[in-house]
Amino acid sequence: MDGRRCDVVVYLDLLILDNFCADAALLWLAVRTVRGKCVLPRILLSALLGTALGVGYTVLCLYCTFPAAADFFLKYAVALLLPLTAAHFEKKRSYAYCSLAFVGYMFAFAGALTALCGQSTGAQGSTLVYTVYGIPSGALVAGCVCFVFLGEKLVRALLAHTKVLSCTLECVLHQGEKELRLRGFADTGNRLRDGRGKPVVVAERAAVLQLCGDFYGCKTEKIAVKTVNGSSEFFAVRIDLLEIYFQEKRHTIEDVTVAVSPSPLSGEYSLILPASFAEEKNFQARG
Repeated sequence: MDGRRCDVVVYLDLLILDNFCADAALLWLAVRTVRGKCVLPRILLSALLGTALGVGYTVLCLYCTFPAAADFFLKYAVALLLPLTAAHFEKKRSYAYCSLAFVGYMFAFAGALTALCGQSTGAQGSTLVYTVYGIPSGALVAGCVCFVFLGEKLVRALLAHTKVLSCTLECVLHQGEKELRLRGFADTGNRLRDGRGKPVVVAERAAVLQLCGDFYGCKTEKIAVKTVNGSSEFFAVRIDLLEIYFQEKRHTIEDVTVAVSPSPLSGEYSLILPASFAEEKNFQARG
């Protein structure tokens, strides 16, 4: 050492802005992922807490050296605890999922940022250092917003296929003055569509005959079906109304196409419903 003074310049304004926006955006997305209630003041306060801890720790590291294990523990302990202050969780499992989602989004967002960073070797030559240069801080803030927007779109698309109330449901079919109570099975493999492009219910032949009789006055059609054994056709009839019940809720669908199964179904149920018919968002409390 030659005794010369070494000055370190830390742009605290940019560091605070970038940390705050990233924490707020990723916390918002993590809470939305677990279907939590997003309260903006709580999320902003949590992001502010994360920013204070992050910036304080960064400045502290300029004067102190921490073991690698302690550094790892401190960083990820804070990351796992921040969601606890960002929203109210009724179940511990929801909080755990939210924390894991937040850490996962941090990894994804950090990975995206490395494409914008310059790579260099640390002072000791044993570590890689990524430095953002030549990029306005506003661009990073806009990147946070875009990341959250695209992430929420993806999460919604994934959750839309998973929120099914139950696999077996009580159903009531109506045709004219007749009604028939049967048990239905919601099957994700039922992707049949009628000529209108609407989902199709598959029923046993005996059930369809009991409801529609000789099919006089009923609208009928044939639906093409492709299987591993080749192509075939299902005879189908359109009925007036289908009611699906789950606990104290009901889903009512008018003008439903019911295809006749060429082979008997399981003894536990007489209908195969499209999975979309069992989605929670479609059910309303009984009037």
